[in-house]
Amino acid sequence: MGKYWHTHCFVCAGCGQSLKSDRFVVFGDKPWHTDCLRCPGCHKPVIGQYIEKDNTPWHVACFHQKFTPACAVCGDPLQGRYFEDFWGNRYCAKHRNYDRCTSCGRIVCGPLTGGGMRFSDGLVICNLCCDGGIVTEARAETLLQEMRQSLSQIGLNLANAPTPVHLARRDELHRFSRHKYHQEHPLLGLARWQVTRASGRVVDRSFQDIIIQQNLPELHFRTVAIHELCHAWFFYNQYEGLPLEVEEGMCVLMEYLWLRRQKTREAAYFIRQITQSPDPIYGDGFRQARQALKRLPMKVLLQYLKEKRRFPGAIAAFFYH
Repeated sequence: MGKYWHTHCFVCAGCGQSLKSDRFVVFGDKPWHTDCLRCPGCHKPVIGQYIEKDNTPWHVACFHQKFTPACAVCGDPLQGRYFEDFWGNRYCAKHRNYDRCTSCGRIVCGPLTGGGMRFSDGLVICNLCCDGGIVTEARAETLLQEMRQSLSQIGLNLANAPTPVHLARRDELHRFSRHKYHQEHPLLGLARWQVTRASGRVVDRSFQDIIIQQNLPELHFRTVAIHELCHAWFFYNQYEGLPLEVEEGMCVLMEYLWLRRQKTREAAYFIRQITQSPDPIYGDGFRQARQALKRLPMKVLLQYLKEKRRFPGAIAAFFYH
């Protein structure tokens, strides 16, 4: 160690016995018998690489097993790059492309969700969400009526306007969509109506129904329902020619306003999905709608949209106030 010692002073820091000519290792500027310097994790001698913690050497694997969080999917220590979902579950980067629950966003696997279901139309629902899935149209109708009341409380009253609801598969939803944009994005709900024109004039308008993805958990179903009911409200109140980002932005705003009243962890998850969405129609449209609602009361904002077919800027909002 680059120093001169009495033979009786050159002793192992672990057992206190003289080292004499024995092999030794140096740790903490002190000599140790190779058999005395042991990892507190496995109690085996530390040879080669180690990690020091609290002046104690640990085998690399033992250290990670003891102090590094484990992957929620495979149980391995999380070393290097890893991810964490909204619910606090951390997982290895190698699991990033695994199936996720369409509703809660968790990775669908035994350790995390107890497994789940992949339905024939591509919908994936984990077993944490499966129990509350809406599978009958009677239940769907009950929930839709409740969401009509919720929409009315926000300021959009459908009164006696009919809004029949049906459950559908994902492929059916896409087949009925009126917009090319929807063909490139998974749909969970759709409001359908028919407008008949003759010589360029509208001669008949009729609302058909609302169709919603089957097997959605109740909270998720409710958010889709209030979104589609907002579309129905725009139809019945003859909001013609609204740009897609304006109408969708307002419909997502209705989801957001309702979810803020729920005060649950699940509602907070959906709120985060809405507020952080990078989608240029649904995400940007929502953010413009929320900003517009800060400038104008709901009733005034709705009137502005009917007249101008766009969200108000700061100056326009000032004059409407």
